[in-house]
Amino acid sequence: MKKIFLLAAIGAVLSGTFAMSTACGGPHVTGPDTLKINTSDLGKDIMGFNGPTPVEIKIVTDTIVSIQALSNVEGPRFMQACQESGLLRKLVGKSVKEAKDIQLDAVSGATYTSTALIRNIQLGLSQAE
Repeated sequence: MKKIFLLAAIGAVLSGTFAMSTACGGPHVTGPDTLKINTSDLGKDIMGFNGPTPVEIKIVTDTIVSIQALSNVEGPRFMQACQESGLLRKLVGKSVKEAKDIQLDAVSGATYTSTALIRNIQLGLSQAE
C-alpha cells in the first residue's frame, strides 16, 4: 500500500512539473516538426477586460493547426463571443508567414477580450518565426 501511495505521489509531482514547464510560455518543441507557443509569460502584460488572455498556438510543419485560449479571468460571455466569431480558427491551415499578413478584427461586444487575444496571437506568431 505504501508503494502505491509513493508511486502516485511521484507521478503527481512529475505531472505537475511537466504542466508547469509547458505553461511557462515561449516556444516549446514537441516533435521534429511540431511547435507549441504559449503566450502566458510572453504576453503577461497584454490585458483583456479583466486581465491577461494568453493563447497556445500549435504549429506543425509551418502550418497552424490550432489556436486555443488558455486559462484567464475574462467573463465567459466575452470568451464565448470570441469563440463563436471564429477568431481563434481564422488562421488555422495557414502558414506562419500567411497568418502574420492577415488582419484579424476585434469582436463587437467583446472588444477588450478579442483585442487582447489578437495581440497574443500576433506575439506568438512573431515567436514562431
